[in-house]
Amino acid sequence: MSHARLSSLLFGLSLAACSGSVEIPSSDGGADDFLNLCGGTVDMPSGAGDSGGTASTGDTGDGGAGGSASSTSSGGTPLACGGRSGGVCSAEEYCDFPDDSCGTFDTIGRCTPRPGGCPEDCPGVCGCDNQFYCNACAAQQAGVDVSANASCIEPEVGRYTVSYWPGGYDHLTIYKARPEADLCVVLYAEAPSRQSPEGFDIVTVPEVWSVSRILMSKGAASCTPNAQGSAGAAVSATSATGSLTVQTSGSTSFPSTIDVDITVFFPEEPTTDRLRATGLVVGTGEN
Repeated sequence: MSHARLSSLLFGLSLAACSGSVEIPSSDGGADDFLNLCGGTVDMPSGAGDSGGTASTGDTGDGGAGGSASSTSSGGTPLACGGRSGGVCSAEEYCDFPDDSCGTFDTIGRCTPRPGGCPEDCPGVCGCDNQFYCNACAAQQAGVDVSANASCIEPEVGRYTVSYWPGGYDHLTIYKARPEADLCVVLYAEAPSRQSPEGFDIVTVPEVWSVSRILMSKGAASCTPNAQGSAGAAVSATSATGSLTVQTSGSTSFPSTIDVDITVFFPEEPTTDRLRATGLVVGTGEN
């Protein structure tokens, strides 16, 4: 076929090329002039002109990449993670699972940016790594989602000391130091029981004990019976709820160990704290 005849044939097909793609049979050249007739695609078989394959023109909708853009955690749809997704979040993200399921039953999560500053509140939560964190923000900042089902014991970062002295009223004092926030929380209990402050819904066993007040102050290093005088100005709790169990030694009324699980509310930051420990030895008990 002559060059002129081939050119005439291609021109006749150019209208079809504008709405899609046209496959051009092998020839001795000359088809290159028609590649840019419109914003479509012209499929060139091997040997046709100088292209040697498929030529694409116009805007493909993905920046000219010629394919669909991948969804990543850095833009667009958040990257799937956990379960069978195979996705791994970046160092600036954590895998956020629906309903705090931690990927149970292959639940798929989404990579979510880690939060910035977190409050000092410490109600206590359990992360998907089975570690204790003061709050959900602290867990997420560490790259871990919160677990709705796991139960974590507060580690040595919350250090407890218990003191007792008898008198007209026996006094039991629990000291909780929080070095990470430089805080000291102190619970005072008395026996025989007096009326607890309004808002203190605390169950005590035996019932002869009652919680009289809970204070919070700066100074974790001074959160001990001997150094309490050097602590900062104290803030009184507005309310508290939970339980305090006192085990006595033999047939005497002397308290030997205590279990405590009390959530405390304060009028200023941090607004919550949780005293949670078991088997604290009275007099020396340090966990």
